[in-house]
Formats: sequence, structure tokens, C-alpha cells
Amino acid sequence: MAERYDSAPPLNWLFSDGEHRKHAFQYWVRDTAQGILNTAVHHSLKAMSIDACSAFGGAIGATISPLRYAESDARARRNWCKLRPEQSDRALVDAAMKRLWRCVGRTMAEFSVLDRLWEEKRIAINGIEHMAAVRDAGKPILVATLHLGNWETVPLVGAALGFTGSGIYLPPENRFDYRIAARARRYGHVMLAATPAALRYALQALKANKGPFLIFIDELVGDHVFAPIFGRALPPEGNIAYAARLAWMTGAEIIPAFCVRLGDRAQFSITVLPPVDIVRGGDKQQSLLTNVARLNAVIEPVITAHLDQWYYLLDLDLA
Repeated sequence: MAERYDSAPPLNWLFSDGEHRKHAFQYWVRDTAQGILNTAVHHSLKAMSIDACSAFGGAIGATISPLRYAESDARARRNWCKLRPEQSDRALVDAAMKRLWRCVGRTMAEFSVLDRLWEEKRIAINGIEHMAAVRDAGKPILVATLHLGNWETVPLVGAALGFTGSGIYLPPENRFDYRIAARARRYGHVMLAATPAALRYALQALKANKGPFLIFIDELVGDHVFAPIFGRALPPEGNIAYAARLAWMTGAEIIPAFCVRLGDRAQFSITVLPPVDIVRGGDKQQSLLTNVARLNAVIEPVITAHLDQWYYLLDLDLA
């Protein structure tokens, strides 16, 4: 079994053998080279207009990404055909994949101009009254969001409208990319890397009602996309189950919220849905599965309707 490393390896590991050398080479050579390039691109895009920055990302996404990530492209094509069998004609699949890759490319580039999207009126929001009603009732809020459109706009707009709280995210492995993401996400929330400690914090924050807590319930966990279910067995784990457990344990209301890109441009619409009606008592395990099913019943139609904007179509394994 390969060793696990949580800090920078010594430079002299570059001259050792086996896993030590492999890890040191990844950290000091590959990650550094890629990180310097990504940082330079990030700052170059930051100097552009929003439209130019987003268009650059879309162009890269449509041309380079399908070749660089050929396995992901093939997986997304298989998933599309299973979930949209009426649109499995080769031309329709090709068009859908082009939209998907352009959306992903735009979203990655838009990290560089994220702080300007709300100010320049690029984002409309519907249903924020649902958040306000729960807050006014004094109940804790768990925001269940999705990797649709530009998903980074959901916490951004929440903070801009006064709903500042905390959330869980998956940090990039490359330390340079982590710094870029951390700077882009400086919109007031306490954002925690996905660890057991983060879940303990979430439990405490919700019990104390310290503002909304955000969790992506369609997250990739251990190379597996647990939600939406798409006909598979109900999962007792993954972020969708964590959200159900947190709500059950804290009395929080689960409010789904998601972003959709409006056309092939840097324009967005965020929708905040009413709280999900979840089971609060009874057998703990059965309640968990019931609540997972209820959450899935809300998010699955949303993702199915916008499948060509869902990031994890590239990672979902329906085989």
C-alpha cells in the first residue's frame, strides 16, 4: 500500500527510491510546473473582461479537454445515452458533449472573475424568500447545492444577500490551484475541506444556528458519484446521506439551490427551492433512506433537465 503524505516531502526524497521519490517528484516538479502555469493563466484571465475570460475557457473546454480527458468524455457519452435514450443519435450526443465541455471550461475560467459576476449583474436569483422564511423562523439552514452551471455562484450570491455561513468543499490536490481557489472563494463563508473534522464542525454550526451550512450533495466521494441515484440502490453514505443525517440530528431545514448557465455565455440563474419535507423521527436507518429518497426526488429531475451542464456526468458510473 502506498504511503499517505499530508505535508511537503523533503527535497532529498528526489534522490531516493520508490514511493518517496515518486511523491517528491510529483510535489516539487510536476505540481510546481503545472501550478506556475495555472497561476499565470489565472492572473491573465483576471485582467480580461468577463465575456472574454469565459469565452476563452469555453474554447479550451470544447477543443482540448475532450482529448486530454478522453476517458471522462467517453464516460459522459455513455451516461448521456442511458439517461437520454431519445437523444442518443451520434449528432445529438456530439452536440451535448460540446455544450458540456464548453460549460465546464467556462466555469473553470470564471474562477478568475468570480468576484465580479454579481456586481456586473450576471446572476439572477429566484426563490430567495424560502431562505428568508426559514431564517426568520429561527431554524438552521442546510443548503443542498449541485455542480450545475457555474456552481461557485451559489455561495457567492448567498453571501452577497446576507446569508453568510459555512460549507464543505473538496480542495484541489495541487497547492497552487488550492491558493487560486481559496482566493476566489473569499466571499465571507467559512469553507472547510471535506474531512471528518468538517462534518463535526457542520454538526456544531447547525446546532448553534451559525448561518446557512452549504454542502454539495452530488459530490464525487472516493471516485464514486452517489447522487442522483438514477435507478441505483439508495446510498446510506456520500454527501446526500450526510446532508440527511445532519438535518435529522440538528433540526435543520434542507433547502436545495442550484445554478443554471443561460446559454453559451457568462450569464446565470440561481433557483432556491422550498425546504424538502423530511422525516424527523422513527427508526434512524429507515428515516435516513427515506430522506435520501426525498432529496433525490428533488435533485434528480433538476439534473436530468440540465444534464449538459452537470459536471459529474463526466464521473458518474452507471454500469
